[in-house]
Amino acid sequence: MEINAQSVLRLLEAIRGLRRKPIEAQFLLEDFGPKSEISRKSILVFYKSIANPASSRTKMLFEDWKRVFSQVCAYSTEKLKGLIKYYGLEKEKIVDVEKLMFSIHTYYTILMKLLTSEIVTLFADSLIGSYLKKIEEAYLKSKKDMLEELKELEEGGIFNELGIKNFLEADYFAWYLDEWNDEIATIIYEISKKLLDYEPATVELTPERIKDLFKRLYQNLVPRDVRHRLGEYFTPDWLAELLLEEVGYDGNPDKRVLDPACGSGTFLVLVIKKIREYAQEHFIDERKLLTKIVNNVKGIDLNPLAVLASKANYIIALADLLRYRPKEGIEIPIYLADSIAVGRRAKLTGEWEIYMKTIEGELWLPHEVIDKGELSIILYDIEFCIKYEYSVERFRSYLKRRYKFKEESIDSLARLYMKLLSLEKKGRNKIWTRIVTFSPP
Repeated sequence: MEINAQSVLRLLEAIRGLRRKPIEAQFLLEDFGPKSEISRKSILVFYKSIANPASSRTKMLFEDWKRVFSQVCAYSTEKLKGLIKYYGLEKEKIVDVEKLMFSIHTYYTILMKLLTSEIVTLFADSLIGSYLKKIEEAYLKSKKDMLEELKELEEGGIFNELGIKNFLEADYFAWYLDEWNDEIATIIYEISKKLLDYEPATVELTPERIKDLFKRLYQNLVPRDVRHRLGEYFTPDWLAELLLEEVGYDGNPDKRVLDPACGSGTFLVLVIKKIREYAQEHFIDERKLLTKIVNNVKGIDLNPLAVLASKANYIIALADLLRYRPKEGIEIPIYLADSIAVGRRAKLTGEWEIYMKTIEGELWLPHEVIDKGELSIILYDIEFCIKYEYSVERFRSYLKRRYKFKEESIDSLARLYMKLLSLEKKGRNKIWTRIVTFSPP
């Protein structure tokens, strides 16, 4: 290899990697799977917190997760009872299996968030160094410092700073911040410390190890019989590869690919792999490749857990390309949506709205916002105005200055803003502008 900053960095990463575990599904399963002490301990800590939540927002997030979960799979409490024996809770008098499942999902997402953060800080040429070390140091300083660090993470802080706009956006599983206590702080510290045994440079040094990284972990955290009763099935890699061959996909980065039920991203990760092989064979500049991938390889899923896993796998699959991200940043094109049945209705004025139902009632958006490709920026504007407590009239004026929307669209957005502002004042917002990103790309 030519001697330059990049090749020297790879050499240093390889030397450091000799002392660490590669990021590989089998190793993650051994350290964080259901038979590990850390998984059982973590899940029980989260279960204990969700069983008697102190925050009304936690209750709201759990209830809406339950609503969404029931739409995703053939859900019933009877089908979840296998979790009780699996996690050794037979001696407990009463076990709320729904809250136990929610705790498993929470543990799983924390693992994904922390590991992806570590990988991103390495490949985005960040001055932060090890993100996991930063979490560890915050814990050793004080649990309050750790809480502030995790709040920033859950609001997308580190990812936003590195130009990745929408990886973490206040999801259902950030509820643990509202129930913060010493047990939660300690278990997250233990997870972070264990993850420091892994070499984030694996994704560049031995990319063949990286596939759908988190699929096998979830398949083991939730026993097979429970998953199959719920109707949860994962596409094996060999089948995804076969289907891509059958449709004649060659990896040309200018071809568009959409997986309308992407799950944890098995197809998307394989598509990215094929694109990278094609680019190497056809001498395509890596600096242009990242933009081509995020513009042309997209996914949709109805399951919020799957969307987060898919985003994590997507970022990891192109991690070393993050060095070439554009100044304006990138948006990971994985969307939480029902690709079959998005609600649409005509207003009396003839304008169209799309809408969705939540535990807090209905949310909506004027179709003009979607048609003009302004969805993401509008949602960021709503969050900005809520943060700085704009009145509804001031928000309306703000929209008129920035956008050339019809008056009916302005009215629709003002009504949505009024509703979200009301939820914010009750401490029940944060998540809704992200959930409303439900328009297929």
